[in-house]
Amino acid sequence: MIGLAIRNIVQFIVLVLLQVLILNQVTFFDGWAQPYLYIYFIIALPFNFPNRFILPLGFITGLTIDFFTHTPGIHASATLLLAYLRPYVIKSIRPREGFESVTPSIRNMGFSKYLTYIFILVLAHHIWLFGLLYFSTHLWLVALGHAFLSTIFTLLLILLIQTFNQDRKTY
Repeated sequence: MIGLAIRNIVQFIVLVLLQVLILNQVTFFDGWAQPYLYIYFIIALPFNFPNRFILPLGFITGLTIDFFTHTPGIHASATLLLAYLRPYVIKSIRPREGFESVTPSIRNMGFSKYLTYIFILVLAHHIWLFGLLYFSTHLWLVALGHAFLSTIFTLLLILLIQTFNQDRKTY
């Protein structure tokens, strides 16, 4: 139990530092797409993680990114939405007998279910995030364009992480 807590704390720190120091400076398609890998911290939490802690962790994760990027609560709001939707998405894609392991991964869920899981959560996060960034009725297409392109690159990074973690034992 303590090993899992330490692993999650280290994962949080690494993902936040990676996002703030590297990924916030990386853009694709002339600034239309930017990967937001820090949300992987919430996505990768074990299935049996208590729901009452997921929302505060989502808020703290987003607020940490907001602190470093000087965005007043935008990431906190979007990550809170992701944390809120997570249990419902898991419930909707979970097989009747449940998953074999407690950790969301390609190996434990299968590629199609894992891709569905991360796609719904990442897309919801990004639509909310860019909807708040471009809070205007005439810029909704711009917000959707940024959200979809950023979703693609975030999904690719998450799948890349999953590819490298295939050989590692899951808890």
